[in-house]
Amino acid sequence: MRWVFVALLSAVFFMAPGLVPASAQTTGAPGAAEGSSPLSHIRILGSVMVRDRNVSLLQICDAASLPEKWKSILQTQDIGEAPPVGSQKFVDPAQLRSYLVTLLNSRGIKAESVKLDIPAKIIVTRESTNVSQKWVEDVFKKYVMENTAWNRSDITIDNVRFSGIPVIPTGTLTYSIRPVTPKQRLTGNVNISVDLYVDQEMVRSLDVLGHVEVFENVYFASRPLRRDDMITAADLEMHRMNVTDSINRYATLPDQVENRRVIYEVGVHQPLELRDLDKPLIIKRGDPVRIVFEAPGLMVSAKGRANGDAGFGDTVAVTNSSSTKTIYCKVVDSQTVKAVQ
Repeated sequence: MRWVFVALLSAVFFMAPGLVPASAQTTGAPGAAEGSSPLSHIRILGSVMVRDRNVSLLQICDAASLPEKWKSILQTQDIGEAPPVGSQKFVDPAQLRSYLVTLLNSRGIKAESVKLDIPAKIIVTRESTNVSQKWVEDVFKKYVMENTAWNRSDITIDNVRFSGIPVIPTGTLTYSIRPVTPKQRLTGNVNISVDLYVDQEMVRSLDVLGHVEVFENVYFASRPLRRDDMITAADLEMHRMNVTDSINRYATLPDQVENRRVIYEVGVHQPLELRDLDKPLIIKRGDPVRIVFEAPGLMVSAKGRANGDAGFGDTVAVTNSSSTKTIYCKVVDSQTVKAVQ
């Protein structure tokens, strides 16, 4: 897209009658020192690439042909905003000539003594930089790695893509991230917004989406397991598995399988789901236990033997070793049960 300087530049190149550069608004006679500056030639460039948001008169001149003092003078003459990234602006040569004549006269220099070399077309382009796919991927991966609850070796990140114009002004690039996906859910499809800053000014936002997969070592059945089977080390094998869509579904830790009883049948070489396993058994059939009887103001105990397997808080049948009477008790710990009233 092409543009013509009409906004701020209208005050310079499309001046109303009698309007002059700011430097001409001084009081008193023109400065003799400036009038005696060896300025003989101002050459305007036909095509200019700029970085700054605003364009100075010096930027469209051939600075090599100017005295140092005039470089400073022209640097202070702001001729308007630079074009947006990816577009151009045009300076009107006739308006520019009129402006330069007024500026020279305001500095005590006869305009006819200075050669004004102005091309028929003057184009100003904003220097730009492309944000690469790799840069976006690196930003996304860094964010996920720094905020995930998983070990870095347990996750993979791929299919990173973004929407938004990746062209920005040239300058010092920094960024900030606005999470769209909550940090505790950085698995599967993860979305973030990346705000881009050039020279500390925000210039663009990119919506970035990537896929994060999680892998864990999961316990599998090494043989067919039937309901009520007690799991032993010989029943287990471990394989690495993609758990992205089933976080906290499978047994991955020793204490999740040790002394556990199978609730549902599990096929050979199938992963063990936590729902397939009962809680840890702390008392097994035949274990000796201490039976505690409690009543208001009274507590007595007796020796007994468990008639079944049970976990903490379970109710299990226990036979009193002295009376051989069987009663139901609640499991307190691996050696103690409490008689159920």
